[in-house]
Amino acid sequence: MILAGIDIGTNTLRLLIAETHGASFREIHSDRRITRLGQDLGRTGRLAPEAMERSLRALEGFCSSIRHHAVQHIAAVGTSALREASNTREFIHAVWEKTGLEIRVITGREEARLTLLGVAHALGETAWTGAGPRAASLIIDIGGGSTEFIIGRPGEGPSFSSLPLGAVHLTERFIKGDPPSAQELERMSAAIREGLAGLGSEWRAGGSCRCIGTAGTITTLAAVMQAMERYDPGKITGAVLTRAWVHDVIQRLGALTLEERRSVRGLERGREDIILAGAVITRELMDRFGCATLTVSDGGLREGIVLDLYDRTKAE
Repeated sequence: MILAGIDIGTNTLRLLIAETHGASFREIHSDRRITRLGQDLGRTGRLAPEAMERSLRALEGFCSSIRHHAVQHIAAVGTSALREASNTREFIHAVWEKTGLEIRVITGREEARLTLLGVAHALGETAWTGAGPRAASLIIDIGGGSTEFIIGRPGEGPSFSSLPLGAVHLTERFIKGDPPSAQELERMSAAIREGLAGLGSEWRAGGSCRCIGTAGTITTLAAVMQAMERYDPGKITGAVLTRAWVHDVIQRLGALTLEERRSVRGLERGREDIILAGAVITRELMDRFGCATLTVSDGGLREGIVLDLYDRTKAE
């Protein structure tokens, strides 16, 4: 069975076409387009016309690939930007009229659940359940508009949460200078810590905590760490970021202008403005949960969408 999953994010749209074999799948085709759907959303509360147009063109391209590969079933999901915007219905209707795609807007909790499916597939079913008998494992998915959390402790089912801490929103809110000032970065860090405080005491992992990260910010940091000329998912999954390295790269990137960041090896074009906010979120999360290292997974929400689609199609 050939399935397609589309992740419509605040910053990036992602497509995965896969041939499924039971609970596993073989990738046939993948694509990603940075469209910045959530452009100015934090300020206006609406999707900007030009952002909708960019995203619509990307989805039309995705549909061309879907037809080429004779996909049998499709699932397209919208995340933070489409949860928040007051004109989401307008965008969904335009997409349906132009492409025939039906977009399902999912909650932050559902986004976290699907992310867990994708990460578990990439790293192995037991990867998230802890590094030892009393260890907790935390999965974080830093998006453009929100960050999703999954925490697992031995003998317990996973807990899910979502906070409106995203790299696009925080960049638009706090970073004005080029390069940004130390004060701007500190105000952003303080806002992130304040947001994380809302998680509550039950989200303090305690003791040894294995931290796993997925999505564009963290995979881009892994590519920068390895100075990749060309993105290689095989070298991303399993890469390990240290808290010390994340701190150092914030200092390094924070001293560069946007134009200078474009020449950093491994930094995907289109992320040069938001990578600092994403890296600061990463550092604050590692501090909050006491994680000295973070294991990277290229697999995440997009893969989870396909796996969930397979389960639902099989059940039907």
